[in-house]
Amino acid sequence: MKKSLIALAVAGAFAAPAFADTANVNVGGQLHMSLDYLDADTAAASGNWNVSSNTSNLYVKGTEDLGGGMKAVWQVQTYFDAGATGNNDASFGGSANGVGSGNTYVGLSGNFGTVLLGKHEAPLKIVSRKVDLFNNQIGDSRNLTAGAANDIRPNNVLAYATPNMNGFEATVAYVTNTAAGAATDASDTAISMNAFYTNGPLLLGAGYQNRDFGAAALSDETVWRLAAGYTFGDFKVVAFWQDESDVAGAANADRNVWGLGGAYKMGPMTLKAQYYNRDDLGAAVNNGSDLWAVGVDYAMSKRTTAYVAYASVDNDAAANASAFGGGHGDNPGTGLGGNPNGFSVGLMHNF
Repeated sequence: MKKSLIALAVAGAFAAPAFADTANVNVGGQLHMSLDYLDADTAAASGNWNVSSNTSNLYVKGTEDLGGGMKAVWQVQTYFDAGATGNNDASFGGSANGVGSGNTYVGLSGNFGTVLLGKHEAPLKIVSRKVDLFNNQIGDSRNLTAGAANDIRPNNVLAYATPNMNGFEATVAYVTNTAAGAATDASDTAISMNAFYTNGPLLLGAGYQNRDFGAAALSDETVWRLAAGYTFGDFKVVAFWQDESDVAGAANADRNVWGLGGAYKMGPMTLKAQYYNRDDLGAAVNNGSDLWAVGVDYAMSKRTTAYVAYASVDNDAAANASAFGGGHGDNPGTGLGGNPNGFSVGLMHNF
């Protein structure tokens, strides 16, 4: 069924007159399922087979020409479980599933850029997504980079994105309250921003985020990110660096994360691998982690990709990072000092 017919069917499910014109309404999304063997390396969960739904989602979006080069833009994105098989993509104030659980906003766009109001990925998060070779699979870099609030999709967002200017573009967002309710004098607020430069095979990115917890006893949490990617021929290399200060509002609780990855394209197949390291938090010892991931993607068509992936985390005695979080739905986690690992065979279809 063509997207226009799907959009018409969706619009027909609503009685509101505003849906009378469906010419500028688009429906799409992704189904992403995998069969996994996940070993949490704990006595209670030594290893189990799972069928997982990994950030499977549906969106309805559209535009309206307002004249003078300006457009109204909107989107409603919904994450869902496919057969209650798991989807852990919740963020502050939102649920993992349900209408509007994804990027859901209304805004204005024109030569000046785009202004949005609603729920949206924090600009800082987008920096890591640009260079993660295992996005939404086991081995997703968010297993080590997420921290207290680094990779979020908050509610209550006011965002501005510049137009693309000869390869340069930037986004800044202010979160009035990271919770779902109304802001108060003691609200937990954040400002997040990124900037990218793309020129042919080169990608450079930077991000900054400051979170004010709204409590006198807590410090502001600050995160900096740098990302780079370069493609030469069929080979691609990526690099990532992150610096966190006062994690979760704890003074002097600082740590760094860095990662490297590479991919080689062979016809429809892409061989890929990445490594990430997270050091100790503040003055604590033995709570660092290392993440390895290797895999093969196979493009069956422009919209359908099959893959095989293996991921493993080596935790210090006081660390419990997982190998299965991020956008991967089923995540048994691990215990302190555990070394979780998993094998995954998946299929992604964009529609």
